[in-house]
Amino acid sequence: MERLLGVSIALVAVVTLSAQVVRRGEASPIAPEITLYDYPGVIVGVPIAIQQGQYLDTCNCPPFTGGSGSGIMAGVFYELPSEKHSLVRLGISAGIDYRRLVSSYRQQELVSFVSSDGAQRFDDVPVEFRQQATFSFFGLWAQPYVRFVPFASDIVAFGLGTDLGFLLNGTVQHTKSLTQNTVRLPNGETLSLRMPDGSSSTTIRDGDIIGLKRFQASLAFRIESSFRLSEQWYLRPGMQYRLPLTDVSASGMKVAAWMLTLALTHRGER
Repeated sequence: MERLLGVSIALVAVVTLSAQVVRRGEASPIAPEITLYDYPGVIVGVPIAIQQGQYLDTCNCPPFTGGSGSGIMAGVFYELPSEKHSLVRLGISAGIDYRRLVSSYRQQELVSFVSSDGAQRFDDVPVEFRQQATFSFFGLWAQPYVRFVPFASDIVAFGLGTDLGFLLNGTVQHTKSLTQNTVRLPNGETLSLRMPDGSSSTTIRDGDIIGLKRFQASLAFRIESSFRLSEQWYLRPGMQYRLPLTDVSASGMKVAAWMLTLALTHRGER
């Protein structure tokens, strides 16, 4: 965590200092005027969220692992003034993020039954259930980043940033459902199966994630291209990966994400 804070502070400091010192150059007898450009824009993304670690709910049941899902991300960004063909650009972005993950597993339980005539009792009859947890997250994020542009055409660029977020909401809906409609007793009798409320599925718990950790941090790696729409407008499709550095629950669950992104930016002269 100390390393993360150090990296974050360093990125923010670089961006802040650059904003103070980088401006349109002034002409002099030994140096011509330098034209600088900035890049404000908007960005949207569709994440492929992947659960890392495990989540333990309040019930006496195995942990949930291997969940996955999707969501939506939207934000704005600003890249500080730089020369037209600068190799490195500094920027900062911020926005909102929503993700939904589903994790499930099948589990056999030993249940007791009584024959339909009430004459026999059978203990430890295996019945299979599905346990499912649906996680929902909604939060705010900000990301200072460095953008590397190795080619003058801007056809490909690489980004590295520190993603800092705050979860406004983090919930889980835990359900338990039957995976079979009937059970066959040792005496050959077949009985229909129902949950205690008469349905085939029931909600175990619907509420906040146990031990929700609202502050979130991750490293963000991005590769993107740039297509010119006009003299000043550019479209940037890309791919980003968020490597989580903090847990979202007390039991050690993290959420990583691959993300397809699409940004629209305006090149302005400064």
